[in-house]
Amino acid sequence: MSSKVFRACLVAAVVAVAGCTNVATLRSPSGENVEVPRAIAGSLELVAQGDASYAAADPAGAAPGPGEGGVIKPHVVRLTRDLSVYRLWAGPSVKDAQGRTSRIGQWWTFDAPAGTLASFRQRYEVCEKWDTLRFVAQCTLRRGSVVVIGPGQSVSAKTCGNPTESYPANDRDLQVYIHEAWNRPDLSCPDESRDYEDDPRDISRPAAR
Repeated sequence: MSSKVFRACLVAAVVAVAGCTNVATLRSPSGENVEVPRAIAGSLELVAQGDASYAAADPAGAAPGPGEGGVIKPHVVRLTRDLSVYRLWAGPSVKDAQGRTSRIGQWWTFDAPAGTLASFRQRYEVCEKWDTLRFVAQCTLRRGSVVVIGPGQSVSAKTCGNPTESYPANDRDLQVYIHEAWNRPDLSCPDESRDYEDDPRDISRPAAR
């Protein structure tokens, strides 16, 4: 093996090991396991299917199937401490026929928004027709909350209603499904005036005025 090839292999190995340090595996007595960010691994515990709260989390609703979005495989978890959750939404001026905004929906992330708006849409498989994703809300999911998590499932062009728009499954970024979030007292959100309109070039910060 040449020194150049050896160095390349060594770099690849170091990167692989470094990547592994960012995740941890949750395991249940039944043998189920799921990889989660190491930073929150100590804040979650897997809920067994026989637990009374398992079905109420609606794991089936979180995983409609390939091409339909949601998660690839739903894992029901219980929070052992309060955690921040984030949601991108259309903003206060965009309302449905019932006068409701998209601020409190069922899909969230544990990771604070980062990168471009386009990359966020790709990572979390969000069709353009579903939401413009121009505002960022940060809420708190309380200790004891039971929710569904999992990596994102693919979304087809048919589902997006656009022949040029589709998204592959993403097994790297965790999604959080809070069933009927608008009826959940364990989800605590500040007044929407605390939300910010994101900069599409960097959604971690407010858009320039």
